[in-house]
Amino acid sequence: MKFKNLSRWTITPDLDGLLFFAQRLDELVWDFTLDTHKPMSLNAPYLCQEALTIIKNIEDDLIDAANLKPVLEELIWSVQHDPVAKALLDLPIERYVRPDDEAKLSERKRRLSALSDTLGAHRYLHACFDQLSTNVKAIKKKKIDTIARTMVTTLINMGVSKKSLQGKTSAFFFAPGGAPITKADQIDEFLSTLYPFSHECDVYFVVSDLIKTVEESSEAFGVSIVEELPAEMAALQAETPEFTRSIDECYVKVESVSALDVYSAQEKAARVLDRLSDLYTLFHHQRKITWKNTTLIKQCCLPKPVVATLTKGAMDKPYDFKTDKASKELNRLIRNLAIKGASKTRFDRVADLHGICVSSDIVDNQLVTLWTALETLIPSTAHGAKIVNILNQMTPFLMQAYIQRIVQRFTHDLISWKPWYAKRLLNKVPGIEGANTIYRAMALLAVDTNSELRSELYTELKDFHLLRYRAYQLSELLGSPASLRAALDTHLMKVEWQIRRIYRTRNMLVHSGKRPSYIHTLVENAHDYFDQIIFDVMRMSCGEYRAGTLDDVFELVKIRQAKFTSTLAGISKFNVENCAFLCDDLDTLHDFQNESWGMQRRPSIH
Repeated sequence: MKFKNLSRWTITPDLDGLLFFAQRLDELVWDFTLDTHKPMSLNAPYLCQEALTIIKNIEDDLIDAANLKPVLEELIWSVQHDPVAKALLDLPIERYVRPDDEAKLSERKRRLSALSDTLGAHRYLHACFDQLSTNVKAIKKKKIDTIARTMVTTLINMGVSKKSLQGKTSAFFFAPGGAPITKADQIDEFLSTLYPFSHECDVYFVVSDLIKTVEESSEAFGVSIVEELPAEMAALQAETPEFTRSIDECYVKVESVSALDVYSAQEKAARVLDRLSDLYTLFHHQRKITWKNTTLIKQCCLPKPVVATLTKGAMDKPYDFKTDKASKELNRLIRNLAIKGASKTRFDRVADLHGICVSSDIVDNQLVTLWTALETLIPSTAHGAKIVNILNQMTPFLMQAYIQRIVQRFTHDLISWKPWYAKRLLNKVPGIEGANTIYRAMALLAVDTNSELRSELYTELKDFHLLRYRAYQLSELLGSPASLRAALDTHLMKVEWQIRRIYRTRNMLVHSGKRPSYIHTLVENAHDYFDQIIFDVMRMSCGEYRAGTLDDVFELVKIRQAKFTSTLAGISKFNVENCAFLCDDLDTLHDFQNESWGMQRRPSIH
């Protein structure tokens, strides 16, 4: 979360809703936003589609019928917490779907189909736009937050690239040179730019000459070798040194790619080259067809072609140590890792699999390999369903870190916004000795007696509506142990649903090759889960516990999570002493303030 330049804004109270929406949308489409604050992978319309797909797979004997119930439970919960979905329903959600329904599968399918038609993506998107317009003008921040999040989920699942949403958000609200923002009614103008229309695009790549050996086969993929670029492409190429061919490279065009924006077209075209390259390697293993990441794209309705650069996608988006810090941590790991024997072999294999994921640019393979890494890391059992064991082993790691990560990110955002003020404010938090910044932030948010300091913060934040909203939201969450326990229960439920979804998608990719629209989000989540677990494994083995096997690590984390739950259950009201356990493992912001993504520029079309 960053405070963007508001020089084009005429700041008045009437614009508070629009400014909050702009700041929240900017956070939603930023690649490095904390997963808790990102768009969900699926919302009500797409959970309907997922449930129907599962029913089809059950009918085809591809998966067990037990897979349906968790999705239906998530669908019901999603609708109940979605003002857009509830407004579209003709009858309560229980009329359409029940997890323990005894009706025949065909009858349940008919009712789900009716629900899916009722919550159709385009109908749902129109309702999102209508409700956002109303709530932005009425300055209803909680509803703006909820609806903006589900709107972005809908657009991404329809096929809109997050990069495209980033570009449009920045251009309309924050980039220099744009139109002045003077009235809340401009929300309608902005939303009209988001509506998804299909375009035909020609995508130009610089590809290794090896593709010439399969030129005849390439035509079946809509791929053609271009001896000379068209004039408008050549003019753009002259301004783009990254798109320069060497003596052993050629220009290639993937033509008539149907997509909702240039970035989606770029990704589709790259998948075409991936398929062609992979088929070629079936017959020739020594060399592989390769291409540069920078592409030129001609979209049917744009006056000029544009430049866009491919990335490895979801695997490029985690928090990383700086180079010198990473080398120090590696040296510490090598010196102190206590894991030995068969567990060390498994640990090394997991590191290998993670490396394969990072080096791959095919999102399907990333998900399959990440899941394999998780299965390799997690202790296995001969009893019960595999997914139940995986859930039991993974969730203690993810639950303990949940509150810590949210407060850590809030503290980082606070300090990044105004370092001198944040330091002065946090130093005012009474009853804490030393420089534990995150502990001070936790006490600021959680302890009743710090209400005056929170009020001071709310006033100082002025036009940073999103950070003030987040501070207030966290203060409510941490305001009592009961509210925190309820939030943790909800988080556990969501995490279990998502892990099951990753597992189902992995199986679908392996057994049928089908690729869901939300796979990038699943890879981001799977990678995030993996990182949380593997860093805790290293901490438990290199730190004071000196755990010698992976089984020991997983058992210790379960015990620590049980201790956390027991401690929370024994507290009726937070004070500065008893809230310390919420951030026991976090005592510095140094690494987080110097994150590698802090200096990265947002993607843009040139």
